[in-house]
Amino acid sequence: MKEIDAPTRRRFLHTLAALGGATALSPLSGVLRAEQEVSPQKTTDPHAQIKMGQEDIVILIYPGFTAIDALAPEYILSGMMGVKIRLVAKSSAPVKCETGFEVVPQLTFEQCPAKPTLLLVPGGTDGTLQALEDPATMAFIRRVGGAAEMAGSVCTGSLLLGAAGLLEGYEATSHWQTVELLPLVGAKPSTDRVVFDRNRVTGAGVTAGLDFALQLVRHYRGDFYAKGMQLLAQYDPQPPFPGGGDPKTADPAVVALLNEMHKPFVELTAGTIKKTLSESPSAKGGS
Repeated sequence: MKEIDAPTRRRFLHTLAALGGATALSPLSGVLRAEQEVSPQKTTDPHAQIKMGQEDIVILIYPGFTAIDALAPEYILSGMMGVKIRLVAKSSAPVKCETGFEVVPQLTFEQCPAKPTLLLVPGGTDGTLQALEDPATMAFIRRVGGAAEMAGSVCTGSLLLGAAGLLEGYEATSHWQTVELLPLVGAKPSTDRVVFDRNRVTGAGVTAGLDFALQLVRHYRGDFYAKGMQLLAQYDPQPPFPGGGDPKTADPAVVALLNEMHKPFVELTAGTIKKTLSESPSAKGGS
């Protein structure tokens, strides 16, 4: 299927609303028809549930970021009608992601709105470590994330939020191999896939960014709109190994191997966080 750009997706949803919304999305209309048969006195106006908004969302990208952490949420969130969503980086130069391809930012740190609706910080491996050691990137996260209505992250992006002082006293999650590092930044670790705590929202590893984004659509637009985006994205995971994506239910041998492989990264990340915090004591206790 040919990729549909964000403005087209928004027009598509608007058209659905004009056509009757639920009746245009046949699986949803079947659900509504079933509900109406059971409770004929209950009526749902699909037009009222396709809501317009004006959120201003910025997604940080930095050298070595995990692309899906940023681009999967961007796809889902950009389907909200009226939203303004842009990628922001230190400069206007293309940013090379973890796997080597480049993404062009739309804003620089200097051009970024001072108080966006949401700042989203993706994760990475070596890229996250480099970001932790980059004063400009950490200052940006601290300044803009602290002023935003909501600050969020996917995967190890929560470690960047935390090292910037933005998770002190908040419940948060991260990739399953780095959740244990969250107390280093004053956060309360959770193994949930998506965690909302006041004006912070964090997602677990990599593919959790899709759940994270759909929960945000639900937050900003309600259940009906989020159902529409989930269906439009045909997000109905059927992995070859059910339960294999969670360390609690995955093959213990696979869990052990991954832990062995990534132990140096986890230890290095812990040391880098401690070093970053020691050099920027004002980062602790952010808003």
